[in-house]
Amino acid sequence: MTDSQILQLAVQYHRSHRFSEAEQAYRQVLQEQPQHPEALYGLGMLAQELGEPQTAQQWLSAALQVQPDSVKTWFSLGNLRLGQEQYLEAAIAYRQALALKPDSLPIYNKLGYALQQQGLFDEAINYYQKALELKPDFIEADANLGNVLHAQGKLSSEQQLHYAQLNHKLGEARKKAGDRKTAVAYYRQAIAMQPDLVEAHNNLGMVLAEQGKLEEAIASYQKTLEIDPNCGEVYYNLGKIYQDQHNLTAAASAYRQGLKLINPHYAKAVDAEEGSAAAQEYHTPPPLPQEEVMVGGHQFPAIPTVTNPEQPRPFWSVVIPVYNRSDYLLECLASVLAQWSGEEEMEILVIDDASPSPLLELVNSIGRGIVRYYRNPQNLGLPGNWNAGIAISRGEWIHLLHDDDYILPGFYARLKQSLEGCSDSIGAAFTGYENINEQGEVVFTQQLYEQRGIAQDWLQRIGVSNPLNMPAVVIRRSAHERVGGYHPELTYTSDWEFYKRLAAVYDWWCEPEILARYRQHSQSKTIEMLLSGAQMTSIRRAMEISESYLPTDCCAEITAKSRSYNFNYCLKFTAIPLKTGNLKGALQMLQEALKIDRSPEAVANLFLWLAQEEAAPIRDAISSKLLSIPWSDEMNCAIKGQEK
Repeated sequence: MTDSQILQLAVQYHRSHRFSEAEQAYRQVLQEQPQHPEALYGLGMLAQELGEPQTAQQWLSAALQVQPDSVKTWFSLGNLRLGQEQYLEAAIAYRQALALKPDSLPIYNKLGYALQQQGLFDEAINYYQKALELKPDFIEADANLGNVLHAQGKLSSEQQLHYAQLNHKLGEARKKAGDRKTAVAYYRQAIAMQPDLVEAHNNLGMVLAEQGKLEEAIASYQKTLEIDPNCGEVYYNLGKIYQDQHNLTAAASAYRQGLKLINPHYAKAVDAEEGSAAAQEYHTPPPLPQEEVMVGGHQFPAIPTVTNPEQPRPFWSVVIPVYNRSDYLLECLASVLAQWSGEEEMEILVIDDASPSPLLELVNSIGRGIVRYYRNPQNLGLPGNWNAGIAISRGEWIHLLHDDDYILPGFYARLKQSLEGCSDSIGAAFTGYENINEQGEVVFTQQLYEQRGIAQDWLQRIGVSNPLNMPAVVIRRSAHERVGGYHPELTYTSDWEFYKRLAAVYDWWCEPEILARYRQHSQSKTIEMLLSGAQMTSIRRAMEISESYLPTDCCAEITAKSRSYNFNYCLKFTAIPLKTGNLKGALQMLQEALKIDRSPEAVANLFLWLAQEEAAPIRDAISSKLLSIPWSDEMNCAIKGQEK
């Protein structure tokens, strides 16, 4: 591969955010050509993105020594210094870039901003005006010009309102682009020009919260409510902050107030309940029936038909299983209650799996009179608790929602629009979803199909691996009655196994819009099982079970693909227990991997993986185990024979 091709590959890695591979490729170019300007520039930009400004400056300076007439390198160096608030140095770099390219709009605007921050207003105005002469609708230069004139007291009240809106618009654009620092600056400027601009105060609070500046965010939200006490979204946002601060009493109060303003159905139900003196007690679910449903060669827990079927039933049953965790429950409940449109339309059930401390009071803090709280007399485990909630539900469609996940606005309305009156052949539906971390930041997005409608080749897809997360899935209750509930032994993969079982009988509907969020965090059951290695045992067992009911014409192909996929999945995630020093868990994962797939290709992949540096601890552990095995006389004879 030529240097040019390696550089092109580095750029592709860089654009795909595969930073480690990009750095390696850039450095490979420099090994052959130590003064390659594009490789030096690429490493500079990479360091800047990784939050290493000093390293970035070194690489960019090195690139300029080789190629001093590079406009983009001078401009990037200016941007780097501007981000570090080195305004004088930034202006020097921008002037160098402008000398090389006198008609550049971005350079005029950035140079003007660097001068503005030094208090050199007249010079800044000059450069903004030059940019606007070249492009009269250049919104950033226009806003920056207005900001300078405002600092000089040269704007009329009408002009201030115009530029306030312009700054707010730019703040929204930077927020959407992930540039929070610049977004904050634009929002603050908008507020300085129009102190009663509700949207700017609210959006400023949202960005500050995303930055982890919670007290400043609270102050922004409180200022918003001073201006508009009926802004329900702000109370909702305050609830999230108080939740993050583990102040659940304040969070519940804020969520409750926000929900009353957002949802009139909720407000009416809560107001009626506040006039009631009746004590709210928890219910005990009836014992699960002992009947089982046979599908293929396996038995699954039966889901009974609804009680009193002659009575009206809601369209939705939202079942929220909980156990001994309260960190995110209020946010989960609030996301559902915001879309609740009456008990005729939706029932909300919280199923507590015998937590040491009941969660009734927390549930009632925002759901009293709407949410029904059940508490199992003894712990049933995850699948057992899910089945218990499904068994007492009465809705036509069931949404199983974990207490640490939540849904986005429009989830139920959009799905009902598609599912109401749909063919009986459709047994389940799913939406697009996002994974978020403990800070609420999106770390992964999944949209399986681009078009809404029946998911094509769904069995072939779900049969190989599970691309879904539970908050994005709804199940027709009658489908549960036909094929049963979740397998009690599959703690990790009971959802995947059930989805396969359902897909073997029913069509699935896809709603591609992102309407749900799944939370990844250190307390999740998934992480616990990954560390122990038990996850892979559950994956293997789910594949063995589904072989009994997958259609004969595609069973072998689907199972073979699934075994190959999950073998490689095992290898990839063995790094998790390995990094924590959990060799026992890592070894169990490798053992399960070989039980999943023992093909020559799989074994070859295993040996390649073991040869990697990160696998050294487990490689040493395997060697020690082999050396500790007593050698038989036959083995000794065989070895002596080989030596001869």
